[in-house]
Amino acid sequence: MRLAVIMSGGKGKRFWPLSRARRAKQFIKLMSGKTLLELTIERLIPVFTEDQILVVTQEIQLEQTKEILSRWEGIRVLAEPIGKNTAPCIAFATTYALHSHGDCVLIFLPADHFIAEVDAFRDILMASAEFANRFDKIVTIGITPDRPSTGYGYIAMGELIDQVGGRQFFGVDRFTEKPNIDIAKGYLKSGRYLWNAGIFCAKASVMLSELRQHLPKVASAFEQCQQSYGTHLEPAQLRECYSGVEEISIDYAIMEKTDRACVTPAEIGWDDVGSWESFSKYLESDQDQNRVRGSHIGIESQDCIIYSDRQVVATLGLKGLAIIVTDDVILVADRRKGEEVRRIVDLIETKGFSELL
Repeated sequence: MRLAVIMSGGKGKRFWPLSRARRAKQFIKLMSGKTLLELTIERLIPVFTEDQILVVTQEIQLEQTKEILSRWEGIRVLAEPIGKNTAPCIAFATTYALHSHGDCVLIFLPADHFIAEVDAFRDILMASAEFANRFDKIVTIGITPDRPSTGYGYIAMGELIDQVGGRQFFGVDRFTEKPNIDIAKGYLKSGRYLWNAGIFCAKASVMLSELRQHLPKVASAFEQCQQSYGTHLEPAQLRECYSGVEEISIDYAIMEKTDRACVTPAEIGWDDVGSWESFSKYLESDQDQNRVRGSHIGIESQDCIIYSDRQVVATLGLKGLAIIVTDDVILVADRRKGEEVRRIVDLIETKGFSELL
C-alpha cells in the first residue's frame, strides 16, 4: 500500500501581494492556467488512485483546497488547525495513515513545486517507494544542480547503498543550509551535492520511529490524537495537539539527525518557484528583456518583472525592478531582492495592515 501526502500549507509570503495567508502560492494559477496544487495532483493520478492521495492543509486554507479538489472527489483532506511547518504536518499524516491504513509507504511532497519531466518523476517515486519499503530507509529525492545556486539547501551524497528500478540510492553524508556563492560553486564542481527538493519517502512505521527518537514530544502528541481520527472528537483533539507542539521543519527535526536517510539523484526539470525572480522565466519576454504578464507600456525600461491581471502598467526609465499589481496592493522592488519579499509581509504584520496578509 502506498499513499501520497501532499503538504499544502504555507503563509503566502513568497508571492505576496498575489499570495496571501488564505491563498498561498499553490492556489494561484501561475502555470498553464492551473494552480500548482492541481499540477501536483495531475502528476500523481496515473500512479496513485484518488483514495491513495492525502492533502494536508490548514483550516484557513480549507475552502480554497476543497474548491480545487472538487475535480477529484476521492482525495481526502486533512486540516491542520494552524501551520507549524513540515515536521508536525508529517507527524499528523503519518499517525493518520497508520490509524487508517496500517504500515503503508508514504511519499511526502510539497504542493507548490513545478516539475517538467513528469514521466521520469513518476518512475523515481515508484522506485523510491520500493527502496524505502525494502530497506526501511527515509528516501529523499536530490535534484542534480545545473548552476551554483545560493537559494537551496544541499544534500551531500555518501556511498552507494543499492539499486532499485534502475535507480541508484546513496547514503547521506550531511544536509547543508543555503551556501554563499563560492561554496555553491565548490558543491557544483564536486559532483557530490544535490539540491534538497523537500520530497521524502518512508514506511509509516519508520517515520514514526524517527519522530519518537528525535522529536518525542511531537510524536507523543499526535499518537494521543490517533484514536480521535475520523470521529467528532478529532477537531478539538487536534487543536489541543497543535497548540502545544513546536514549529519545526522535518529537515531540522529528523533528516539532519537520522542514520536512515538516503538520497537518489534526479534530473526532472524541478523548480520550487520560490520567488518572483524564479517565476519570471515562465513569463513572456519583450524586446527589452522585461518579463511580463498583463498589459505593459514601457519607455526606456529594461529587465523588469511586471505582473498585473487588470491594470495597465506604464513605466519610464526603469531597470531591474519587480512590479506586482493586485486589487489592493502594488509592490515595487529590486528584482534581485525577490527572495526578501517576506520581509515586507513581516513588516506589515507590525504596522496594523492585517487585511493585506
